[in-house]
Amino acid sequence: LQYGAHERDMVAMHHKIEASFDDGSEERHSSSLLVFGDAKMSAMSKTVGYTTAVSADLILSGSLRGERGLLLPTVRKIYEPILAAVDLEDISFEESVNVQPRSMHQEG
Repeated sequence: LQYGAHERDMVAMHHKIEASFDDGSEERHSSSLLVFGDAKMSAMSKTVGYTTAVSADLILSGSLRGERGLLLPTVRKIYEPILAAVDLEDISFEESVNVQPRSMHQEG
């Protein structure tokens, strides 16, 4: 797919997580990402390419030595360096947390 001179792509992602706890409290977490391509690089190549490059660097530098099998990006030693690196490229999530304490009518 080739874009016209005035066109650019966009990557949009939104996560919404809601949790209710036994004590009656609730939490709502939201996380949004919006990345636009530019004249030099598409948004898709930025979001996929940078994360892949950091992952390859983690392997080549020996940072993941001793790990085996499929490693998910939910492992701290994988996601922290990736998030730090893409943040340097102005790719970051807007995050918010809303905590609702146990309501008054649930006490007692």
